[in-house]
Amino acid sequence: MDPIIAPVTALIPQPVGILRLSGANLPDRIRFLFPDLPHPLEHRKIYRAMPVQHGHPLDECLLLYFQSPHSFTGEDVIEIHAHGNPYNIRKLLALFHDHGIRLAKPGEFTLRAYQNHKISLLKAESLHRMISAPSYAHFQAAHHHFFDPATHPLAHVQDQFLDLLASLFTLLDHPDSEEDISTISTSSLSHDLRAFDRTLSSLLLDYRKRHRSYHGFSVLLAGHPNSGKSSLFNRFLKDNRALVSPLPGTTRDLIEGHLSFPFGDIIFLDSAGLRSSSDSLESAGIQRTRQSLSRVDCILWVSSPEHPSLPSPTFFHRSRGPVLFVWNKADIDSPGSGTSFEHVVSARTRKGISSLLDRLRSLAHGFYLASDPHRSSIESERQRDSLKALQKLIREAIARIDAQQVDLALSSLEEGKKVLDDGIGLIPSSEVYERVFKRFCLGK
Repeated sequence: MDPIIAPVTALIPQPVGILRLSGANLPDRIRFLFPDLPHPLEHRKIYRAMPVQHGHPLDECLLLYFQSPHSFTGEDVIEIHAHGNPYNIRKLLALFHDHGIRLAKPGEFTLRAYQNHKISLLKAESLHRMISAPSYAHFQAAHHHFFDPATHPLAHVQDQFLDLLASLFTLLDHPDSEEDISTISTSSLSHDLRAFDRTLSSLLLDYRKRHRSYHGFSVLLAGHPNSGKSSLFNRFLKDNRALVSPLPGTTRDLIEGHLSFPFGDIIFLDSAGLRSSSDSLESAGIQRTRQSLSRVDCILWVSSPEHPSLPSPTFFHRSRGPVLFVWNKADIDSPGSGTSFEHVVSARTRKGISSLLDRLRSLAHGFYLASDPHRSSIESERQRDSLKALQKLIREAIARIDAQQVDLALSSLEEGKKVLDDGIGLIPSSEVYERVFKRFCLGK
């Protein structure tokens, strides 16, 4: 494969910026820039290296070499630790590009690791979960699956499936029910297949319940136009992320921002003000806001003196978390007595912002305490689709077993084996037969 390179660290001013390369014969490919590197490079050794262009030193770097196949991707891998000025990193990237080392696509290092049999699809997805985990507990759960793939629910599915396949092979090879396999029959196999089908249904149902639009505790700021949602959003994040204007309809899409706490992230979503609009873009943003009402973990309904009314309770009937009614612009006017506003704030003067943020922090903390990231569950749409395809074939096998079409049931399970091959990794036929011998002691 052609050599690739990518920055591992963000292109922002920082002490160290890291570049990672992968490909064949990398030590020779980079000598144009590092002419003083020794030959050959030693595996897992750190070198002090100076990139040079036209005889002039560009920087002073540390270079770490992993020799193929003993690397993450299975190819030669080199990491370059340079000074982290973004212009410096971009300069090095440009020089590598000019010498035929292209910028990697997103996820391409992990893809090469998978293609070179250094990592399974399940481990690749667990790695992604480790990187994007919204809390340390979620990171630990993903870390556990990454370093012990046997604990992954699909690994348990594979284990149960191989037992079923071994039983079916045994039934076909020994139809006269020899002594060691007297417990195997079409009825017992049908029973086991149905139990396996229920296992798949449970995993798929759990995935639907746990599948989330946002990876963490999400808070939607909703309300009428010009109620100050964007100002509150900026105040929470201590940054001018959202445009603020006296003109209604300024926000036309969901704008996302994160606050990180020791227990996990709060994801704030600024939204388009809810009203009737003839503007197609604003209408699309309003529709997206309405859809988000049932997808987030908390709703902040923001009212103001310009729009003091609250929606009817049925407006929030599909929300899955608490709805907090917030009165903004308290520096202009206060809500009337007997109103339902739990928090009276002013985004302009910061009045009440601290207590509102404390409330959200408490809700988020409770959310992460109540969630169980260590509970075994499938993690991606790809895994879900693999299970759905497998379940279809299992139900096909059940129908054929019940019709005494055992040989056709085997065809269904062999198709199911291919599904697991794609979803988890190749299941060698030898492993199926090893299970037959181990479980039923055939040929003693």
